[in-house]
Amino acid sequence: MPTVVLTDVIDPVIFSLDAYFASAGYRSRVTSGLRTPLGQLRIIQNYCRQRGVDKEFPEIDTAIPEDRTSWQGAWSRLLNTGIIINPPSDAEVLFDYVRNGVNKKGQIIHGSPHFRGTAFDIGGGADGIIHEQELVSDAMRYIPQIKGTLPERENNALHVDCT
Repeated sequence: MPTVVLTDVIDPVIFSLDAYFASAGYRSRVTSGLRTPLGQLRIIQNYCRQRGVDKEFPEIDTAIPEDRTSWQGAWSRLLNTGIIINPPSDAEVLFDYVRNGVNKKGQIIHGSPHFRGTAFDIGGGADGIIHEQELVSDAMRYIPQIKGTLPERENNALHVDCT
């Protein structure tokens, strides 16, 4: 997408995936690349509005990345309701958040790898299925710079981490 900011780390991976997808007869789009903490907070705020979390934590509407108390409660509630999203900066999870069988309440979650320019998201289609996951998983055998993936069901996108 035209708003995506590429980096020297993710651009060659995207280029390789583009060729891989083309050989499989599949097209997709990159929906996010390099992101700032403010951009991450904006995504959190949008989820809060969509899910009504802003009613419980009205301070999220005027939150700023530098003031953890203005967004930490709302962000933690999103995790508690099943929305997996990194915080604008390292933060402790305030509510129960079970992932892979482990309750992460009280643990520190790091800021998004998008801040370092080592991650991107692909997909974002409207059909509710992350078609890219199988293709990227297969492509990881040929593109060693792909470190891992994480389905983002709420975005209908696939998060891709690179080295």
